[in-house]
Amino acid sequence: MRMRSSRALGPAMSAALSATLAAAALAGCGSAQPTARPTAPATSPSSAAEASTAPAPQGAVHTVKLEVLGKGRSMQPIVYVAGSSGSVTDAALPWSKTEKIEMTPAEQRVGRLVSIVAGSVQAGNGMLEAARCRITLDGTKVADGEGMCKFTIKDKAAG
Repeated sequence: MRMRSSRALGPAMSAALSATLAAAALAGCGSAQPTARPTAPATSPSSAAEASTAPAPQGAVHTVKLEVLGKGRSMQPIVYVAGSSGSVTDAALPWSKTEKIEMTPAEQRVGRLVSIVAGSVQAGNGMLEAARCRITLDGTKVADGEGMCKFTIKDKAAG
């Protein structure tokens, strides 16, 4: 294998190669002796039991329903993001998915996006058109549209 000079590689490639070699050299550096790690203070059995039985902080729980409206079958995959994410192909319409979402305190402050890409349905004239979609949150419609619906859940009381 023939090596080229850094001038033949060009300045960008030479800089990338130098950075890679420097990272590899630094990764190999270190002492032969293992680094001492601080040990956790010993806890009594009663304090350990108290820690494991303390209730975890509860987040707000919401019920989200994602829907694709229409008749017949979806002609393209339905893609969704809510408590879980996934896709459904060749779905019978109308289609829906309901999930309970427990929001963390951070999500309650900044929000959590739920969305659905409804795909296409066959119109009466045989052409494809964007399917209608809808999102309901705790029984209240919060988004509807054609092709894609999205909504950011944010608890007003949290910030």
